[in-house]
Amino acid sequence: MRWTIFLLSLMFYFQGCDSRKDQLQSSVNLNHALNLTDSLTVDGEESLSFIYIYADAPSYEPVIASGEGITCVDDVGRFLEVLETEIIRRKRGDLLPIAAGMTRFLLYMSRDDGLWYNFMHEDGSINTEYRTSTAEFQWWAIRGLRGLTAAYNIFRERPKYADLLERVKKQIQTMDPHLEDILSLYPETEETSLGGRPLWLVKKAPDMNAELLTALVRLTETGDFNYHEEVNKIAEGLMKYQYLNPESELHGMYFCWESTWHNWGNTQAAALMAAYRLTENFVYLESVRLWADHFIPFVLSNNYPWEIKVLADEAYTVTPYPQIAYGINSMYQGMQALADETEHQKYYKIAGEILSWFTGKNSARIPMYDPKTGRCFDGIDDAGSVNDNSGAESTIECLLAMQRAESR
Repeated sequence: MRWTIFLLSLMFYFQGCDSRKDQLQSSVNLNHALNLTDSLTVDGEESLSFIYIYADAPSYEPVIASGEGITCVDDVGRFLEVLETEIIRRKRGDLLPIAAGMTRFLLYMSRDDGLWYNFMHEDGSINTEYRTSTAEFQWWAIRGLRGLTAAYNIFRERPKYADLLERVKKQIQTMDPHLEDILSLYPETEETSLGGRPLWLVKKAPDMNAELLTALVRLTETGDFNYHEEVNKIAEGLMKYQYLNPESELHGMYFCWESTWHNWGNTQAAALMAAYRLTENFVYLESVRLWADHFIPFVLSNNYPWEIKVLADEAYTVTPYPQIAYGINSMYQGMQALADETEHQKYYKIAGEILSWFTGKNSARIPMYDPKTGRCFDGIDDAGSVNDNSGAESTIECLLAMQRAESR
């Protein structure tokens, strides 16, 4: 049954293709993403590779963001995960130079004290002043660490890149003092209108910490790092942000920030499944099962809302739009991981339903991903309006979903 669902999904990807051969081709097309990549040399150092942030229809040429820059750690970090899969699983050695260049970019944007900048200007200088690019240990640092984790896996058995690998390992270890500092608050909590909340998560942000948790699991799985204690503490913190109210339709939801769930970066389920894979702690699996059995049906029946906010009296408000690839992939990764672990047909079916958002089963009734070009539209603004630009984030999140679907 699960393979039937998967193959049906692939058939959707290739709507319009005439031949059976085309239907069996990979749905992972890097053409658009690679068209957005570029490189430059800074201060006579080695070339830095990057991916432009925005690409607008109809030309889909890169667009430079005013006030931000041409590229960012947020996108390069995640694109390195796409490259990791292509290089390791598909033996795409031709992508190694790009992966090396992007790794150097991440090292360029990070500091010896473990803080990171996010945006780089067109002349190669670092944007140190924009509010989402100041030197900090938060979203962009964690996505940078996701990228360095991917780089570590790519280069760890390639002697030609030994020097680069050593720099990657050293930079990864600069996060350790930050982890030690925030986790020193374990198991302290603070009272809120929705109960006690842990104080030992970075910025008190479970959405952000979910991405950190996944990176820590993957690093520990290499055998060269040991973050078991950090994984268990952060996983426990994420579960303490799970909404538990059997009388509510939201039962099992993971808050992303304070009393809000949002449809972007809600990777808590996927992260807890990764923690379960490493630790075999059954409570992580049961937490995700609760999410899948109670909350996700609400999300699907309400057409992937953008935001849900729970009020002090436990009533809630729902913001319906927009819908973006980042949010859809976040839910898909969690549900697919649960399905693969339990081999429960119900979860395979739901994972397939979430994935079909990309192929046209959405409120706009438009395929958001085109496997012929590799473009993924930037979002659905309302039921009758699609943002047909195709920037780096949408493209990358879609490719991560396609890679996951084909890995089974």
